[in-house]
Amino acid sequence: MFCFVEQLCIPDCGEVAKKAEAEAVFKELLASCTSRLARTTLGVRPHEEALFDIIRGSIMNLYKRDYIKSVPTKQEMQLYEGILCTERKAVGDRGFGKINHRRLYPAAVRHYDSLFPNNHIELFDFQNEGNMEQLNEEFCALIHDANTNERNVLRFINHRPAYHIIAGVFKYYNFGHHDAYVFPEFALGKYIADYLLIGKSSGGYEFVFVELEHPNGRTTLKSGHEGETFRKGTYQIYDWKAEIEAHFSASFVTITKYSNKSSLPKEFSEYDSSRFHYAVVAGLREDYNEATYRDRRNKVTQQNILTLHYDNLYDKACELETAQSF
Repeated sequence: MFCFVEQLCIPDCGEVAKKAEAEAVFKELLASCTSRLARTTLGVRPHEEALFDIIRGSIMNLYKRDYIKSVPTKQEMQLYEGILCTERKAVGDRGFGKINHRRLYPAAVRHYDSLFPNNHIELFDFQNEGNMEQLNEEFCALIHDANTNERNVLRFINHRPAYHIIAGVFKYYNFGHHDAYVFPEFALGKYIADYLLIGKSSGGYEFVFVELEHPNGRTTLKSGHEGETFRKGTYQIYDWKAEIEAHFSASFVTITKYSNKSSLPKEFSEYDSSRFHYAVVAGLREDYNEATYRDRRNKVTQQNILTLHYDNLYDKACELETAQSF
């Protein structure tokens, strides 16, 4: 028995409840077929929308545990309350100030209390895992392999996983140090952004849509100006911008599915172009020259599009090994 992807010879995953099996079968398909336009083209039946939603949610989830459905346990809450009690006692002894032992809070409590529990990230969690340096060196080897393409990079970041590498993009902005989120393969109408980064500063939440292009393709011309690879990424961002500006509410309504809060801050419902940023990652440091860097400066000031090479991601990922915040 085959489902709506019969022409692709992909077997039916069975009941929607079998999330793990469904994810394994459809994960690659969804990289290019999760928009409603693509579903229509494939002839997706209405009752099959639930299957797409489950797999999409699974791909968007950064963790093995679903922190929305799996609320903090009694033991986790007891540990959390004990730490809070210690904080209060420390303040009482001093008589002033505030003590914060957030690093000691159970992950389930920290994530559940955030806007998007399954996409919430904190730098010290990556650091505590103890393998950031190893992941960074594996990433460096990957991007310098002539056979690597952008899908290989996506798989490495998402499946290894090594989300701190893409979160390093926050280091180019002045937000993300108060609160940070990563959404892989975020749907924008008929388009898919490789990553959506959401970060908070004192001024509220801001958004970065990231497009990954080929690390070893035709990145620049002999003159140093943008080549085919960068232009492709830039045109993709033009489409995203147009989609967001024309259909902001529709484009962002899906993000509420990934929150356990009854309402979100106004930044998620009122469009403010100054809060939206875009980034294209393509090529390597060796592809850049003076003309490339001049184009890069002009693009970020004139179009709010940050152009990076993959060595930039590696450099920032290394900085995060000892940084205090994104």
